[in-house]
Amino acid sequence: MPIRILTGDRPTGPLHLGHYVGSLTERLRFQNEGAECFIIIADYQVMTDRTDVRDTEKNIYEVMFDYLAVGLDPFDSDKKTTIFVQSRVPQLADLFMFLSMVTPVAKVNRNPTVKEEAKAAHLGSKMSLGMLSYPVSQAADILLFQPDYIPVGEDQLPHIEMTREIARSFNALYKETFKLPEAVVSNVPKLLGLDGSQKMSKSRNNAIYLSDGSDAIAKKIKTAVTDSGSEVTYDPARKPAVSSLMQIYKLASGHDFEAIEREFEGKGYGLFKVRLIEALNHFLQPIRMRRQAFATDRGQVAQMLRRGTNKAALEGTKTLQRVREAVTFDYSSIF
Repeated sequence: MPIRILTGDRPTGPLHLGHYVGSLTERLRFQNEGAECFIIIADYQVMTDRTDVRDTEKNIYEVMFDYLAVGLDPFDSDKKTTIFVQSRVPQLADLFMFLSMVTPVAKVNRNPTVKEEAKAAHLGSKMSLGMLSYPVSQAADILLFQPDYIPVGEDQLPHIEMTREIARSFNALYKETFKLPEAVVSNVPKLLGLDGSQKMSKSRNNAIYLSDGSDAIAKKIKTAVTDSGSEVTYDPARKPAVSSLMQIYKLASGHDFEAIEREFEGKGYGLFKVRLIEALNHFLQPIRMRRQAFATDRGQVAQMLRRGTNKAALEGTKTLQRVREAVTFDYSSIF
């Protein structure tokens, strides 16, 4: 049997370089090595930290355009990539109910990622039950598809460990039902945003998007925060902002950190930013062109989403049947 992965994103807007280095590159690697890739567009999770979700349908397309532009390929049956919409797979909600019954509230309260996201969204006492139970919902998203690996950014590791704990609890209470998936973190697990102090994020307004045009790239890099001094040196502890920009330059140019340091020795941040703008535009131009092509054929993209969502629902039915049998909720004499 081929290796299977599960990963995905919330459709809150187009994807950025943090997504690319944190997860998309690993998805592409797995896809091109022949793995079964289930990729969830987690639209329910948009509601965890906001009430205005009118742009969700538009953003589902935005995420799909980015997926297709970087090379994820649900068109090619040999590549076994399935992209689907969370809210259209009802088996996920069913599994969430089962898993919520075996997950202590205290365990969810300790999850550091939930605390960080709630703080970033300034939710305070207004945090919804949906946000609190986000780790259990995510566990259902993962476990329904019985993956071997989950490509994630470093900040998602607590969620993956909780998923494994929930799976262990269910397996121990009832019978062995779920695999214990393993996280796969990319070589650049966390990319700082242009403010030089926080991870790259849409909500923090510090991101470079895969769809950004050349003018937007130039403006963002010119105003990006740097560290004191003028040396272009990779030192995340002493120079976190410049080191993060160097990570972006490494991605865009293919040069390693030592080569970048030699290239800009004694030349300062000004020239470094000019070259970074050039490298980024060269790197993103093919992605932007492919994205524009897919954006002109929304019907084909919608068809891919419908097909992937139907496939995900069929796959989920298999796992849910095993779950019902494990807890003796199959009711075979009735249904």
